[in-house]
Amino acid sequence: MEDFKPSDRRNVLAIIRTQLANERTLMSYYRSAMALLGLSAFVFKFYSHPVFYIISGIFLILAIVMAVYGITRYYKFKKKVLRR
Repeated sequence: MEDFKPSDRRNVLAIIRTQLANERTLMSYYRSAMALLGLSAFVFKFYSHPVFYIISGIFLILAIVMAVYGITRYYKFKKKVLRR
């Protein structure tokens, strides 16, 4: 193992903690997107009025947008953290 100064070790550990927090946030976005996707499927399957089909489509679009936003946020933040 390399010989680090205490301040270097703290910085390395802080970067690792920040990366892990960023990954947890990404998983949170995925979890929320999956919940919206499940809600969309539930509404589509069990309600047969056209208004509910529209609501189901809105939930589906929101789920996709949330997943894409989470991915882009993850990579932006990852690049920012690793740059320092």
